[in-house]
Amino acid sequence: MVSTIFFDFGGCIDAPGIHTRTLFWNAFLAEGADPAGRAAFQDAYTAADQRMMASGEAKTMSLEAFNRHNAALIAGPIGFDRAPAAGDRVTSLMRGYIANSRQALLPLKGKFELGIISNFTGNLELILREFQLRELFTSVTESFYVGASKPDPRIFHAALAQTKSAPASCLYIGDNPKNDIAPAKALGMKAVLIHPAGERQECGADYYVEDLNAFSSWIQNK
Repeated sequence: MVSTIFFDFGGCIDAPGIHTRTLFWNAFLAEGADPAGRAAFQDAYTAADQRMMASGEAKTMSLEAFNRHNAALIAGPIGFDRAPAAGDRVTSLMRGYIANSRQALLPLKGKFELGIISNFTGNLELILREFQLRELFTSVTESFYVGASKPDPRIFHAALAQTKSAPASCLYIGDNPKNDIAPAKALGMKAVLIHPAGERQECGADYYVEDLNAFSSWIQNK
């Protein structure tokens, strides 16, 4: 029986199974980026992500400021001049997704202990408060502060240390088979993969959903 549910944030709460990298690439395309430049974009995105993970420069940024900053870091190496507009496109999408996620999570509060385990850049608590999400979670375990990122089991152990539930009574939901599903299952947790419609990847998860509304209905009726 599940007593504790851990959620990923990026690609789970802020988007239904859609990686943030994909949101930014689509936003860059919408603002006129060259479709042939995807490889350079990928390299720039990875470099921007690694920089923010290591530096702490995003610790005080709201979602809008964070996405604009991320877009600017990505745009610099590839010579793209529409970074603010691309960042704002991502923010607009995320705001809608987060609002939907909050509505899906509300019925779970009180029925389960809820937590977050996320690779993030030091400002996750701030963003959760920005969208009235923080009060739903007993714990927030963020890689920037733990010093270990998924799939490293240390971040999962740090989260488990904050709950009285044994791993077998915990469930983790995320969008990445390697970073989310595999390590959760290895620790004895149940695992659910959230994925875009029509893009299910068999990865050993216990269940597969396309959004948090479907997950909320499933777990309450399990």
